[in-house]
Amino acid sequence: MERHTIGNYFNKMKSKASVILDDDKQTGELITDAEKKTETAQNSSGLRELITQVSGLIRLVKHYRDGTYREVSKKSMMLVIAALLYFVSPIDAVPDFLVGIGLLDDAAVLAFLYKTIKEEIDHYMEWEEKEQTIKPAP
Repeated sequence: MERHTIGNYFNKMKSKASVILDDDKQTGELITDAEKKTETAQNSSGLRELITQVSGLIRLVKHYRDGTYREVSKKSMMLVIAALLYFVSPIDAVPDFLVGIGLLDDAAVLAFLYKTIKEEIDHYMEWEEKEQTIKPAP
């Protein structure tokens, strides 16, 4: 019998990530699902850092998808997609409906992702900050 671990579930998401990354429609659906879940989780005060991280990843995927930011490897983008898939999935190592602990595994996946591709995420965040300061106000 297979153990239900964060790693097992995350590996399943990684296997789906390549297909989703190459399909605009599926990528858009993932973005929508992740945005909805962040809106729902926004009300939990202990999740601010998690929501901030997920929101940054959502923006990265949007910019990658529309071609405005491509200074990230495809392998790293697949990890980002896998992390977002894990985040939106109601079925993972610790089900999200378990109040108080349901998002702890999501936080662990994000911590792994940030540790693994920190430089690329930091570079994106710097780019995004510059883009926002350069654009003239409407």
